[in-house]
Amino acid sequence: MRRTFLLLAILMITLIASIGISGCKSEDKIDSSVISTGTDIPEAVQKENENLDKKSYAGLEDVFNDTKVITPNGKYMMMVFGANGCPYCEKLKKDIKSTPTMKDYIKDHFTAYYINLSYSKMHDFKVGTKDDPKEVKVSTAQLGQMYDVRPTPTIVFSDTDGKTILEFPGYMPEKQFMAMLEFIGSGEWKKAKDQKELNKMLQDFVLKQSNS
Repeated sequence: MRRTFLLLAILMITLIASIGISGCKSEDKIDSSVISTGTDIPEAVQKENENLDKKSYAGLEDVFNDTKVITPNGKYMMMVFGANGCPYCEKLKKDIKSTPTMKDYIKDHFTAYYINLSYSKMHDFKVGTKDDPKEVKVSTAQLGQMYDVRPTPTIVFSDTDGKTILEFPGYMPEKQFMAMLEFIGSGEWKKAKDQKELNKMLQDFVLKQSNS
């Protein structure tokens, strides 16, 4: 039993350490080179895909918002980048569906979006402050490029202005993922002085909550 616990602890440390490898965006700067006017996608295809991606999160429509407009809406923002045929994306959605406390926590603390990279859709991406708003139209693929999404799922957490707090590439088991949600939702992350300290605090928080 002790050996199993140690192996799980090592696995979790490895998972959390990967946050530093993927890199968290410290700025909400938008690269104009990946912004699209939408003219490269036929209008008929755009209309068809506006609702097609909703099948990706069927049964979780009360958790994930329509991605036509992506904005924090006064809450922390959580963007889950997934794809068709991704087993770990399905595991994550299954965890949320089967865990009422997790489902409610996301609804209470986050404006959440499930962004399916298998579809081509145009999004109104709105972030920034009242004094410095940023609004662009961007395709699904370009949104993935903005956050340098590689594996799926990749989960991006942002503050109420849309500034990235951290980006986590990959799937995390239910209990550990719930701890990550609480780390962001409770504002615990704000105590970190820099990104290195944030990663360490997250690692400690997840391990502590997982063992409680």
